[in-house]
Amino acid sequence: MVSKTKRALALVLTAMMAASVLAGCGPNNGGGTQNSAGGENSAASAGGENSAASAGGEDSTASGTGSTASQAEVKDINDPEVKQTIISAMEKEAADNGGEISLVLWCSGDDKPFEKTLVEAFKEEYASDKYEIKVKIVNAYGEDKAGSKVLENPQEAGDVFNMADDQLSQLVTANAIAEVGALFQGNVVANNTEDAVKVCSVNGKSYAFPKTSDNGYFLYYDKRVFKDDEVDNFDEMIKKANENGKSVYYNITGPWYMTGFFFTAGCDITYDVTTDKQVATFNTDQGLSAGKAICHLAESQGKGFEGSPGTVGDNAFVQQGFQEGTLAAAVIGTWMGPVIKEAIGEENVGAAKLPTVLMDGEQKQLDSFGGYKIVGVNAYTKYPISSQVLAYYLTSEDSQIKRYQERGLIPTNTKALEDEKIKNDPALKAIEAQMPYAHPQGVCVGGTYWAVKPETIGSEAYDKKGKLTDDRIKEILQNIVTQLEGE
Repeated sequence: MVSKTKRALALVLTAMMAASVLAGCGPNNGGGTQNSAGGENSAASAGGENSAASAGGEDSTASGTGSTASQAEVKDINDPEVKQTIISAMEKEAADNGGEISLVLWCSGDDKPFEKTLVEAFKEEYASDKYEIKVKIVNAYGEDKAGSKVLENPQEAGDVFNMADDQLSQLVTANAIAEVGALFQGNVVANNTEDAVKVCSVNGKSYAFPKTSDNGYFLYYDKRVFKDDEVDNFDEMIKKANENGKSVYYNITGPWYMTGFFFTAGCDITYDVTTDKQVATFNTDQGLSAGKAICHLAESQGKGFEGSPGTVGDNAFVQQGFQEGTLAAAVIGTWMGPVIKEAIGEENVGAAKLPTVLMDGEQKQLDSFGGYKIVGVNAYTKYPISSQVLAYYLTSEDSQIKRYQERGLIPTNTKALEDEKIKNDPALKAIEAQMPYAHPQGVCVGGTYWAVKPETIGSEAYDKKGKLTDDRIKEILQNIVTQLEGE
């Protein structure tokens, strides 16, 4: 029988040899500078509703540190011996850094209170008398901006950061994000949906941990106003809402939501790698059709339709609308599910794919953006192993279930998706129904599309209640395309 001393020594040696399996590849293997960018009380950025996406990995089978993490090689991270190996590796990492593990986590302002509870549980789960774990939670950047902020100065960015998956490819190209260690990737592949694994991969290698599968939008509605078979046509919904002294909300002044009209019309948004430019085919007959459809909705502004959140933002507008009874339905995402349920009662909340819109004289199914939220590890972190452990913990089965319970966000973990309440959530069914009409935001590379203010067509249509001539619509759309071409 192996003595406890020999066993402990063996675990330490194993941990040292396994460091490359635990820590993903980075430019310095953790030799960079750790950050502090912002503080725990930094200004919040909600971020979640403003981004969605797909990084478009080529292969759903990912590798960590150059080796394939096949299902046959998977070792359960929750196995006591595996966990002890991880802790031993963290002890070695702490010893190399003055006896402590000091991490910075970037997350959205909306998520910060919940993420804080997970961080405390993580610190307890991986505690050791040989180190102290410190995690500074920074909510300065939401998921829509985190990737671009990391790119600005990777060496000063968070060790672990939450983001939308459209930002992944640029981070990989810039060597700013670490590959996922083989041990963690084996568990990620085994425990998450195939699509979730794929969007975290680039060229067959994994660079992130999937967190939620619901980074898109659909329709929430009050079942006391609408029957389940009365939410498939925007015009009819607006008419009925108006008859009941309420409104249907769709933010036509927000580019993330407004772009769905152009996808519906057949317009494309692409990225030309040869010229490093974003391309949008809005200055076409299809673009004109989309613009006129937006104007058609705007004509009902104040008469059963609301198309702008004003200065308060989507979340606050929707919350207030359901609380005060002025809204009967809203196009929004899962992050508002708990608030809507609290406002009108869970039994009165319905969810469905987006309704049809009137376009070219016929009703057409409205498209959308859709995607995932993921967690990445900074390639320059001084704590490559501990950062990977934290990222995995934040996206584990238990954490995803808790995130659904507290935040209403839909998991990617296959076992979590079998939870009875999650499986039967109308929001999950709505996301699945909208999926065939959802486009990956990965086509909007580097933020160029958002920077040119594509929402100007919706904003002007809203301000003038749809009273725009065809020539003016064409002029606005040409201006958007010209700005993109000039970037």
